Amino acid sequence: MRIPLIHSALLIIAVLFTANAHATVEKTQSFERALNGVQSILYSVPIKARALLSELEKVELKENQPLPLLARYYLQKSTVDLILNDPESAIEAANRGIELTASDPLLQADRFLMQLRLSQARILKGEEALVLTQLDELLEESQSLNNPEVTAEILLVKGQAYKAQNDYDVSMAALMSSLEAAKNTDNDLLIERIASNLGGILVQLNGFDKASLLLEQSYQFFRQRKMSFNQLLVKLDMAELAKKQGDKNQALLEYKQALQIAEVLGDGSNRFRINLQIADLLLQAGDTKNMMRYLKATDTLRERENIRYYISKYNYLKANESLLSNNYQAAIDLVTPLMGTLKEQARLYRSEIALYLVASKAHFGLEDYKNAYLTLLDYQERFNTFTSDEQVDSLERQQMLFNLEKLKAENQHLSWNNVLQTLELKTNEDKVEYLNVIIVASIGAAIIASLIALWVNRRRIRWGKIANTDSLTGLFNRRYFGAQLERVQKDMAAGDMPVSCLLLDIDHFKQVNDTYGHPVGDQVLVGVAELFNSNLRRDDICARVGGEEFMLLLPTSEIEKASVIAEDLRLRIKELSFQSEQGDSFNVTASFGVIEIGKDQSLSDIHSDVDKLLYRAKQNGRNRVESTMSKESEEKPDSMTNNKHNLNDRVQRLSRGVRRLKFRFAQHFT
Repeated sequence: MRIPLIHSALLIIAVLFTANAHATVEKTQSFERALNGVQSILYSVPIKARALLSELEKVELKENQPLPLLARYYLQKSTVDLILNDPESAIEAANRGIELTASDPLLQADRFLMQLRLSQARILKGEEALVLTQLDELLEESQSLNNPEVTAEILLVKGQAYKAQNDYDVSMAALMSSLEAAKNTDNDLLIERIASNLGGILVQLNGFDKASLLLEQSYQFFRQRKMSFNQLLVKLDMAELAKKQGDKNQALLEYKQALQIAEVLGDGSNRFRINLQIADLLLQAGDTKNMMRYLKATDTLRERENIRYYISKYNYLKANESLLSNNYQAAIDLVTPLMGTLKEQARLYRSEIALYLVASKAHFGLEDYKNAYLTLLDYQERFNTFTSDEQVDSLERQQMLFNLEKLKAENQHLSWNNVLQTLELKTNEDKVEYLNVIIVASIGAAIIASLIALWVNRRRIRWGKIANTDSLTGLFNRRYFGAQLERVQKDMAAGDMPVSCLLLDIDHFKQVNDTYGHPVGDQVLVGVAELFNSNLRRDDICARVGGEEFMLLLPTSEIEKASVIAEDLRLRIKELSFQSEQGDSFNVTASFGVIEIGKDQSLSDIHSDVDKLLYRAKQNGRNRVESTMSKESEEKPDSMTNNKHNLNDRVQRLSRGVRRLKFRFAQHFT
């Protein structure tokens, strides 16, 4: 009896074991089918792929699966998190996958791919320098696999890291090397992913023809395979290409097609960015109604963005929206705090510089003309610097592309991997050389740093000089004169230092222009300016403030000394000789007004006071100096004479004021 009982027990155990094994196999097969389904839609519907992966976690199928399937799971999860711009989740999934596969040598290729996903997530977080070091170690370690697909993937991520650092030449070499490795595999998808990245780099390097061919080919490939996410990335590069080529209509079309793809994908981050780009292009085209419609679509997505470039574009467009609605105060309230933070940035984007123009327009709308003018000057200064830097960058990128092609052409026997190593070696040598200079000669390093700073700022200095000087005479302009006046008045407040001001006007200058022509008149102005440069003291400040008017600031000079200087200049101007285009010689004279300024006087008050004395010199026969110490200035004309000349005086002073205003506008627009 016992033997049959034992057989029965063993039979029951065998049946239970078989049922349990069958259930386990069923779970494993179900898990594998789910992963295959995720793989098929990973690049076409990433939102749905993430939902399917989440379902696998909810039904607790994940941790009980074989290690190879778990490796696939975490690789897919980190990939879909990257596609949906969620670097934190991608890092978490990649780290878990690396931890699980670390002890299994058969899963080494999967571990490398997850380490790449980890690197890509860190690139999104701005940690490119750390990523490049890790990729070099990973590339060296992967050589033992002899797997060209893994090598190509590593080099692809390396190219993306260099692109994030704006090292476009090294990025292109890395991508070309990646493409060489990928051609040794049967993975057409990998090849097209590399080609599309290469097209994006060529757009940045201004290699437009090659970029257009690569991007169009990649787009058709991804479209045939319904890989919507990759189509989206290519469309964005194609839109950037159209913008760089100046075809804004084509760029608008590309962005709208990209937006349709992003809406299908449910990609909120790219929807925000694309709507901004479309709104910006519509604003430039003057289609403000549609611009506001696309801008409104970004309001609910704003919190997802953390990249400064897109945030600044959003703020610029919102400020313009307030301007278009005539809500000038709202525009100022938005722009003013933003402009305060821009001073801390080493380099500004175009949309950030445009905030100054928006502020100027808003001040003008509120009839605050002074702030409108000052803000406009700030905008012009920053815009000039930006455009000159942009032109230099464009030329440097074209030179990068030329140097790369030249290097490859001169070394036909070398692979792109050799070119990449050459460029990286050169970069490392430059870094080592720089460090050696710092260690060996600290004083020399300080000089080098100064030279570098001088080189970086030479264009700014050049434009600053243009902004502060009169283009004809080379003397300072009124704006710079006002700034120097404030500096001198601070010195006056610190100590008892007298400062005087001279205003002079070339007599009958209109007759010179009418008789001899404007080119000869310009020679007269230049000659007088050269006389000032040769005869004034080092600390004296001379500016051209009108067509034929010059203003001088004389520090450490009381009224008596300033009057002597003015008289000396008057005589020297009288002795100057000029020639007409026919060879006729002629002379000019000048009338002077001289005052001693106060510590708190504004430039307009000083100009008004000294202009009265200059006018008195004109009325008293010209070619003379009138100052506050002159006896004539103390005498009051009788009422009859004053009434007789009152109307004529007003007309002449109004005419002079109009000429000054015209001169300032001409200087500003020049």
